Amino acid sequence: MFVLKGVLRAESQEKVLIYLLLCGSGYGKQIATFFDVPTNPIQKQLARLETDGVIVSHAVGKVRVYELNPRYPFFQPLKELLKAAISAYPPEMVNRLLVGRTRPRQPGKPLVAARNRSEEDPGS
Repeated sequence: MFVLKGVLRAESQEKVLIYLLLCGSGYGKQIATFFDVPTNPIQKQLARLETDGVIVSHAVGKVRVYELNPRYPFFQPLKELLKAAISAYPPEMVNRLLVGRTRPRQPGKPLVAARNRSEEDPGS
């Protein structure tokens, strides 16, 4: 889905920006895996966006993690544009971005949704 076709260079650029807006940060392979696209176009867009100053990165071990650059001169208008574009995305995709797990589940931990747990035990 390429909502900002007339504004951005490529669909992969839109995917990178949407991912970084909703998740806060991420690395190339993680973004490519989420959208089920090849890693190479995502890596190229990450490099272009970093060169242009739209995103910033830092190394975490061997992995380069990217996030939106809060010092980018058009940071607020870009966020507003991306938020408007998100409304055209399927709600399932937006939910997956907002509630994505970053760590594996603890062995033996029961699969109880947070909502169900709070409904059953209103005292906590």
